[in-house]
Amino acid sequence: MAQGFPVHVWSGRDYLQDTPAAPIHRPSNSFRTDNDTRRPLKFQMKALSFKIGVFLANFNSECGLNVLRWSAASEHNYFTTNRFWLLVTQDTADVAALEDPHIFIPPDSEVRIVVVLPLKSFILSDIFKVASFKASKQLTISRNFSHSWQMIGDLQKFGSAISYRENLENITFNTGLVIAFPDMFTNIEDLSLRHIDTISKVNNRLTLELGNKLNMHFNTHQMDNYGWRQPNGSFDGLMGRFQRHELDFGQMAIFMRLDRIALCDFIAETYRIRAGIMFRQPSLSAVANIFAMPFENDVWIALVILIVFTILIFILELLFSPYKHNMDYWDCAVFVWGAMCQQGFYLNVTNRSCRIVIFTTFVANLFLFTSFSANIVALLQSPSEAIKSLRDLTQSPLEVGVQDTVYNKVYFNESTDPVTNLLYHKKIASKGENIYIRPMVGMEKVRTGLFAYQVELQAGYQIISDTFNEPEKCGLKELEAFQLPIIAIPTRKNFPYKELFRRQLRWQRETGLMNREERKWFPQKPKCEGGVVGFISVGITECRYALVMFTMGAGTSNAAVHF
Repeated sequence: MAQGFPVHVWSGRDYLQDTPAAPIHRPSNSFRTDNDTRRPLKFQMKALSFKIGVFLANFNSECGLNVLRWSAASEHNYFTTNRFWLLVTQDTADVAALEDPHIFIPPDSEVRIVVVLPLKSFILSDIFKVASFKASKQLTISRNFSHSWQMIGDLQKFGSAISYRENLENITFNTGLVIAFPDMFTNIEDLSLRHIDTISKVNNRLTLELGNKLNMHFNTHQMDNYGWRQPNGSFDGLMGRFQRHELDFGQMAIFMRLDRIALCDFIAETYRIRAGIMFRQPSLSAVANIFAMPFENDVWIALVILIVFTILIFILELLFSPYKHNMDYWDCAVFVWGAMCQQGFYLNVTNRSCRIVIFTTFVANLFLFTSFSANIVALLQSPSEAIKSLRDLTQSPLEVGVQDTVYNKVYFNESTDPVTNLLYHKKIASKGENIYIRPMVGMEKVRTGLFAYQVELQAGYQIISDTFNEPEKCGLKELEAFQLPIIAIPTRKNFPYKELFRRQLRWQRETGLMNREERKWFPQKPKCEGGVVGFISVGITECRYALVMFTMGAGTSNAAVHF
């Protein structure tokens, strides 16, 4: 106060007369009042971004113990790392009063005890409890000091109190683990099916390492749903357990969403999960007329000029030749067109000049036909680049499927992007529930046909590595319809071990343990190492322009007969 810091002085007048009603979805009030020795308080400590100090004199009094019990209640949990508690007494025997089972000073707390000795000397100690049912642990920080600078120096040497609290003495926590595909689940350590429930498997390894590091155990509750808001405002699955305060923390990570922050706290982010629409670019023959693509425009122009020039030369032969060829002028055009198609001529020409024209025409067309056919073979094996965005995918002939996870339905409905909404309403929502399929089925459709599949990319990569051959890996594309939020480990509100767990998970990231598990459980994107395609069958799609030409010719001939 002498240095000008803001100070809030609490007094007995801050007692409330009546206990306020507990809000909906909060646990039962753990602070038991009897109106004699334990009374509810109006004293409030707001969550602040900076550290505050709480000075409690004569804590072994009826009033002081009431404050400690009330502050230790699970619905308050005012013993956190951003609140420095200083408990003052003149009798070392007063410390025994903190053994009260209703005064839980958790490992996340910073509670110090100052014992005032005669002759103006002091003893500063650190105190905490591993669990509410265990005895308190006390460690002396500074002994027999008489000046504040001595206490400050000893506190700096002492460092972070959490560093001394990494042994939780085999206590057990209630945890939740989501197995979204229980019918396909074998074992949490099964690497052969790492694309099944990858999020749970990779994050479970982090929590197991956390348990080994802190010497604690888990009472695991298995569920098949991460938990989403229902129409009545409640949550199902894992988040429903947090809403009912049945779990301490998650043995895996979940998406960080605003509607979940109201029910739980997130202590540390772990991995980035990506989901996207995977597809193989359609063949060039499916989206373009490959028969018009082998030559550049100037070559086609030169070819037309050659045809016209050859027809004119043949017509001049008919006009000025002394021989009768039994030909008319239309036969000249039929000859040139037949030569272009590598067909013979149905008339016998006797004079040398006509034979020279026929010979040079066939030789020229031989070179053109060879180049044209070679390019057609290459184009039949080439993927297109027709689909480069979600808008292109929406307008394409590809069908769309979606992995059967709840979050795909949620994020498609919540998306505000107009292109994503157009894709969803045109190709997904209109098909009903049958569009939601398992990854193995969806990726097989991607491999064999014109199909796009919305899937967790890590799961898709694993199936591609297992079932796709090398040429089929080439031409694979992926588009993100929406970006998933990062996943993090959830804990219940006011969890008294939150900072301790957070530090250990950060340590796992800094030392490379998270990176090791990521490389172990997340398949990498397959590389296109062999682009040479073997045998490719030609279907109706590739021959559709030939069929159109045949139909037009048949129709024209039928009309000519009637005419």
